Amino acid sequence: MGKDRSSLLEQHRRDIEALDRRVLHLVRERQQLAAEVGELKRSHGIPLRDFEVEAEVHERFRQGCRDLGLDPALGHDLAVFLIERSAEQQAAVLDTVYQGNHLRCLVIGGKGGMGSWTAAFLGNQGHEVVIHDPAPGDSPYQQVETLQDGSTAQLIVVAVPMTDCAMVLDELASFGSDAVVAEMCSLKAHLEPTKARLRSAGMRIVSFHPLFGPDTRMLDGRVVLFCDDAPPEDLAVVKGLFESTTATLIDLDPAEHDRRMGLVLGMTHLSNFVFARGLSRSGVASDELREVAGVTYRKQMATTLEVSRENPHLYHQIQALNDITPDTARWLTESIKDYVEASAGEDPARFVELMTEGLDYLQTGRAS
Repeated sequence: MGKDRSSLLEQHRRDIEALDRRVLHLVRERQQLAAEVGELKRSHGIPLRDFEVEAEVHERFRQGCRDLGLDPALGHDLAVFLIERSAEQQAAVLDTVYQGNHLRCLVIGGKGGMGSWTAAFLGNQGHEVVIHDPAPGDSPYQQVETLQDGSTAQLIVVAVPMTDCAMVLDELASFGSDAVVAEMCSLKAHLEPTKARLRSAGMRIVSFHPLFGPDTRMLDGRVVLFCDDAPPEDLAVVKGLFESTTATLIDLDPAEHDRRMGLVLGMTHLSNFVFARGLSRSGVASDELREVAGVTYRKQMATTLEVSRENPHLYHQIQALNDITPDTARWLTESIKDYVEASAGEDPARFVELMTEGLDYLQTGRAS
């Protein structure tokens, strides 16, 4: 009897394996069709996402599950997965669209995270790309030994640590290149004296900031910030790289850029660092917490873990180089104190007031 049960189990597993292969073949066919749709969207200038069509796909999957006696939630999850994969497939086509003349490009720091992403992005658009980066390791792009070897470039992207950027800009200025030089630091104020001095000497500097990491697979839903202090004709060169992609492009004054980054990056990072440090000081092992974790803890821990795995030198610079950091740290610590004090009394009124104020800000966007 046990042998028959074992044989039946193995047969079911083989049948499931065969079905899995059929599912994968169908997914491949769907992805191939999605790529063809992406080509049509590119040739006709149609946006990547059509949320009305996506809603129809969601309902089709939910209704299909109902018809088959399955949980409609399964249809929803499958629709989300397949729509996102199709969007990524199409974005790979749409995000290579470029309407201008192809450029000779030099990416400084082209082996690093965002440097390698930028080199690939430019290469996929059809630009001629070389990199300069003394770091060990290979690159699919031609490497030049010195910055002067790449001085014939029409566009130079500087993707180096923030503390090194001013030095690199000064070195580029010594060659007298007429290229547009695009720096992509996460903060801008520390570069303002250097930029002002070099611009007065004729350097065509543009400041921009992609708000995503090197693992980004599509630009839909991603933001690229551009500082509006550059001459319009130079800004147009860098902005033009992204104008036909699915990214959202936003212009900001450099000072306003850093003010917002103090919150969007600085306070966000700091909150996660403090959360991790607070847990470590508790003396309770993280495995013990994971055993009893609820949804909120798991979500917070996933974000905190992702932030904690990033480059600590870069994250230190994001705190150290922003003049607003003392303010963000004060706002954060004062807010913790407010909640601690509100938790100490038996009357919940103050605690309710704090939560209500926070919710009102998040829902309406109005600052207190």
